[in-house]
Amino acid sequence: MIIVFFFAFLLLSCLPFLHSATNHNTSIPICPKSFTCPNLEPFSYPFYNANDTKCGLIKVNCTSNGTNLEFSGDLYEVGGNYRSYSQPSVLVLVHNKKFEKLVNDKKCEALEYNFTSPFPFLYSTKIEPLINVYKCTNNTNHAEEMVAYFNPSTYNRYSKCKPYNFYYKYNISDTTFPSDLPPTCEVIRLPVKLQYNTTRVPDKTNFQCLGATKVDEAKKRHRKQKQILEIFLTQTT
Repeated sequence: MIIVFFFAFLLLSCLPFLHSATNHNTSIPICPKSFTCPNLEPFSYPFYNANDTKCGLIKVNCTSNGTNLEFSGDLYEVGGNYRSYSQPSVLVLVHNKKFEKLVNDKKCEALEYNFTSPFPFLYSTKIEPLINVYKCTNNTNHAEEMVAYFNPSTYNRYSKCKPYNFYYKYNISDTTFPSDLPPTCEVIRLPVKLQYNTTRVPDKTNFQCLGATKVDEAKKRHRKQKQILEIFLTQTT
């Protein structure tokens, strides 16, 4: 089971109403302060009902069969949402089938599934726990530079996704981006599996996104369960 704590903080720089103007006439859409979906807490800005297309940033589609939201171009199933009474925010539990399938099928695309804010940057994202993965072009002309920068005693390398090498170190507390990254590399932010035994140090030799080669029965059962993301978004009240 892959459980990811994914916190996204909205940077509000405008009113929660969108305006459209033509010449001297200005029309303001009538936007509800909040709306509800079956079995969920009320949603408010930046979420908007799929029927009110000019009333927010993140579309929520409420149906009798369940609720979906579109986040950063992907579709998520909503498993629940919870209000925070200490601040104007809501915690949304969602399931990303696309990313889950890439991980379960051990596809290279999973290593390039970057969890970042959309452009333009209407809100920023923070994922916990996560690792920074460095995707670098596998070029023999830069081989020595890569070895010098990504010291094998510090970094692990995954080289099964041609034409790239992926470098990482299993340090979920180190989320800083290096300023001197080689020009042939880019940073990918990926969630990692939550350790059920919190006192256990993660295995540095096991790239958790693609899984280990040896799987015990308990881990097999966990893999059958859904991947859950927790999205924490500030919303108006």
